[in-house]
Amino acid sequence: MRGRSDSAWLTDLKYRFPARYRASWGALVVLVVVAAFAAPTTVQGQSILIVSALAGVLGLASFGQMLVIMIGGIDLSVPAILAVSAGVVVHFGVDGSSQPLVILAAILVAVAISLVNGFFIAVLRLNALIVTLATFGTVTGVIGLWTGTSFSVTGEAPAALQKFSTWSILNVNTCFLVAVVVAIVIAGVLARTRAGRHVAAVGSNRHAARALGVNVIAVEMSVFAVVGLLYGIAGVLLTGFIGTPDISVGAPYQLATITAAAIAGVALNGGPGSVASVLSACVLLQLLDQTLASMGLSAGARVVAQGVALVIAVAATTLGQYAFAGVRRGYRKANTTGRGA
Repeated sequence: MRGRSDSAWLTDLKYRFPARYRASWGALVVLVVVAAFAAPTTVQGQSILIVSALAGVLGLASFGQMLVIMIGGIDLSVPAILAVSAGVVVHFGVDGSSQPLVILAAILVAVAISLVNGFFIAVLRLNALIVTLATFGTVTGVIGLWTGTSFSVTGEAPAALQKFSTWSILNVNTCFLVAVVVAIVIAGVLARTRAGRHVAAVGSNRHAARALGVNVIAVEMSVFAVVGLLYGIAGVLLTGFIGTPDISVGAPYQLATITAAAIAGVALNGGPGSVASVLSACVLLQLLDQTLASMGLSAGARVVAQGVALVIAVAATTLGQYAFAGVRRGYRKANTTGRGA
């Protein structure tokens, strides 16, 4: 470490705002301008309400995905965890029941499932893709056997939750406002606390972090607990906004959360990420989907657009890393040559 202390190295692992994080914001501005001309209704009234609501839900789920990616994994169980939290709310949250307790139970179930993922991945060191894919299939099957596709006889979310999740200020939905508050909290923790620096250390180099005294397993298990909390909140809010969810309620979020993280510049092999950029990427994806829908494109075509966005984002991030590595090698070579002259 060239004479630097371990604590100084950990302190330097902060979440800055390099160019790859700014790309999603630039793309969002361009899309807003294009949408204003190509499909003006997309940036008006009711459309803004829908985009903000779905971007808020996607943002909460994508924050969880971002945290998993930051420690070197990818979570494919997102749809199942969103669905199970929705299922608990609809199945048990009938009018007259203790709805706050039902919502709390739904979130705790999501946390428990995510901790199971964490145990297999962090403690047993199994492959994250395999573990979370197995969780996705198992949990989805259990929900279907337990509640059926509609979760209950009525299949409807509690009225109070629907009222909260559809409430808005100046056409900005509650779900988005919740996502903004959560983003501020997560960003603060990652940037300004020891726990956040430990997440950075584990994501950058797991073995080096352990050598520096970081409890890697504890960090990873804590991350999965927070991830489950985020998925649970996202599932509850989505349930309230939709009103009548079914077992497929979380299906779009498997690809969308990974795409949002990639567009936001989060390296898919682990390392730091920007919460603000992830949220902007979520708005970008939802606005793109709404714009294409307003132009008459089918749901299938919009999924294709999302897949293309993922490929472009990953390619741009990879090429950027290669370019940065090349510039750094050139800089070092120039310095070496200069010292030898």
